[in-house]
Amino acid sequence: MTTMVQGNNRFPELDFVRAIAVIAVIVIHVTSITLTKMLPDQFTFLSSIILNQLSRFCVPAFLFVSGVLAFHSYKKNSYSQLIKGKIKDLIVPYLAWTSLGLFLFLSFSSNYKGIIMIFLTGNGPFYQLYYIPLLFQMFVLLPLIMKLVGSKKIVISILLINILMYVGYQALLVGEVFSKDLVGSASSILQSTFVVWMGYFCLGVCAAQYYPKLLEFVQSKSTAFFVTIYVISAIALIADAYIGFVINKQMELMGYFRVTVMIYSLTSLALLVKLGMTYKLKSITSLYRNSFGIYLIHVAVIKVIFMLSSVFFSNLFFIILSTLLTLTVSYWCVELIKRTPISSLLLGQKNKSVRKSVSLEPIGNRLER
Repeated sequence: MTTMVQGNNRFPELDFVRAIAVIAVIVIHVTSITLTKMLPDQFTFLSSIILNQLSRFCVPAFLFVSGVLAFHSYKKNSYSQLIKGKIKDLIVPYLAWTSLGLFLFLSFSSNYKGIIMIFLTGNGPFYQLYYIPLLFQMFVLLPLIMKLVGSKKIVISILLINILMYVGYQALLVGEVFSKDLVGSASSILQSTFVVWMGYFCLGVCAAQYYPKLLEFVQSKSTAFFVTIYVISAIALIADAYIGFVINKQMELMGYFRVTVMIYSLTSLALLVKLGMTYKLKSITSLYRNSFGIYLIHVAVIKVIFMLSSVFFSNLFFIILSTLLTLTVSYWCVELIKRTPISSLLLGQKNKSVRKSVSLEPIGNRLER
């Protein structure tokens, strides 16, 4: 069995994870429109919940992969070089797309305080951008995180703290302790801060230290094993979401801050890494190369599709069609932008040119490192 190394990237199985995760992000945002802005039939309603929930591994997966790559970047570069690079890779396109979103989609009645909060949190017209300041916080804290993850006990403690926070948050929602407006504001702020997300990133940094052993473990288990634990966690996740959204009437109970999402995300990661080690698809390689650009662009595409016709979100067939259309349009928009002088402004410095492919390396060689 062989694995392809693209450019300087030594983790093709993680590229597979990123490619699938960016599709999952689109599915979440397409189905969210169906669930919040449409009056779907019962079948479409239930299928939208299932698709929405099965895609919830995406942000935890992105953070985990970023943690693995951050570990190696920190080993190769100084802290100042790393931060300067992330400003060019993350903050510059973040500011560009946030400004573009404000110009195109925000009402002119919005006050300056709201606009400042949008730039600080990313919760604006292009609501997916909250991930960028969140990830940048992780890199700012990377020296501290590197010290913390040197101890497995500390990593476990961080995960337990996250679990307790999720349980507490969910209990407050179910108990309707706070008003819906306050809950909505709190959710927006929480999703943009590292506190409730750090466990996934730390887990990635920790995994990077034992990566060959982790690959060896994944390779030693059958695909059926990972599929089994994935299916069990998926059932628990969907049941949890159904209770929260349908019975308790709380949209926030379908979000990321739940223990079932954490468990499901970890089982999804294991399965995707296994599949990434097993299958090599050119389409996946092309998709992961443009994954960051697709992430930046796709909400704008979804908004345009919705403006053209809400029918694209009215039933399962159109949900699938909208997802594929959003993915395709976003992909080719990235390809087009790459060939313009504003590529570094909109996509970050790494997208100025297409990475050169390199050679083949046996998985066995990487397991022996």
